[in-house]
Amino acid sequence: MSTSSSGLSTVLTNVNNAFSGKTSGIDVASTVAALMQLQEEPLTQMQSQQSAVQLQISTLGSIASELSQLQTAANDLKDSFGALSQKTVTSSDPTLVTATAQNSATLGTHAVVVSQLATTSSSYSDPISDPTTLAGTTLTINYGDPNNPTKTDTITLPGTIKTLQDVADAINNSAQNTGVTASVITDATGQRLALVSKDSGAAGNLTVGGAVTFHQGQAGQDAILSVDGVPVDSPSNTVTGIDGLTFTLTGADKNTTVQIGVSPDTTTAATAVNNFVTAYNNIMQSINAQYTPDSSGNLGPLESDAALRTLQTQMLELAGYSVTGLGQYVNLQSMGVEMQNDGTLQLNSDTLQDALENHYSDFQNFFQSTQGYGQAIGNMLLQITDPTQGTVSVDVAGLQSENSDLSQQITNFQDRMNTVQQQLTDKYSQLNVLLQQYPQQIADINSQLAALNPNSKS
Repeated sequence: MSTSSSGLSTVLTNVNNAFSGKTSGIDVASTVAALMQLQEEPLTQMQSQQSAVQLQISTLGSIASELSQLQTAANDLKDSFGALSQKTVTSSDPTLVTATAQNSATLGTHAVVVSQLATTSSSYSDPISDPTTLAGTTLTINYGDPNNPTKTDTITLPGTIKTLQDVADAINNSAQNTGVTASVITDATGQRLALVSKDSGAAGNLTVGGAVTFHQGQAGQDAILSVDGVPVDSPSNTVTGIDGLTFTLTGADKNTTVQIGVSPDTTTAATAVNNFVTAYNNIMQSINAQYTPDSSGNLGPLESDAALRTLQTQMLELAGYSVTGLGQYVNLQSMGVEMQNDGTLQLNSDTLQDALENHYSDFQNFFQSTQGYGQAIGNMLLQITDPTQGTVSVDVAGLQSENSDLSQQITNFQDRMNTVQQQLTDKYSQLNVLLQQYPQQIADINSQLAALNPNSKS
């Protein structure tokens, strides 16, 4: 029995019971509720339709997110500063020098000889038994060549000095201090004041004078090296600005030549291709799922959505796009990214590895040339994901409009149902009064008839 039939039967039963005297009147609330089930059947249909539309919007939102991930993966392949432009660097002797490379670094090998490491200058005082003798005195710090310093700090110590730590703090906090860090060293000889240059190399070499004698702990000197026979002087053991490379000097041996090799980072490149394939497959699997029956035989919420068919076609075109004139690679399949029967992609690892190890220039051109695959699919994805004209965006906008219309229809219908419910309540409340009076009226009539004819039965 349907819900509407059940509701009507309940109403009729309630009224019949009241007329027959089985009950005193009717239950107005349950009677009206039963009648409202009949009235509200269109509301259930509209709510079911709205739920279906909202599920479509949610599913498209997930696909839109996957499209964004695909766009990110594609941009990483075509970006001239992205994954395919990364370099990896090797060193024949990491105990002497290592290096990192920027994207601009030239592929090849550099010969590096490190003759001397850069050092940071330090200076220390004689033991100071009475730090108060330094109160109000002046400390002079020269930087660089003692005979021709590049700069000088003249620091006047405050008259409130009580401890050697007060001296160190005063130096560190002085506005006249531009290049040293002070600390206190305590050992068996007593307490001494130590100064360390903030800058490594010869320019930071310290010469200190004042009320107490200072000794040089370590001289500041520049690193000396040669790169491909070109002499290089550096104040730091981190040397930049040479063909996009940053050298880190870890040891010195003027008799050892270190070979620094710069090559494409094939691991990062392979990861980028894998990321693209994964992102693409996520979309195709989401599309395919809409046309695949579940355990109950139901298809996905977008199985009849025309825009999804359009998107499926666009994805297949994107995966199969070909270019010419850029080397031996003309499409994804030629470098080992092969199309499957369900439209997804699968990597042939051997073919891809051969491209990365033996034909990297052609591989890179395929993705990064202005006429290459990366640029083409980048433009395609910009159109597909356009926030106003893109395939999914237009579809979602239409569904959101439909959802909004349904919301308004549901609201209007519910307002009407509230009025109907009140009308039914008033009507059946009046009927209930009559039905409650009916048994007494019958009894009164029977009584009157009995009085007119005492010998008859009621």
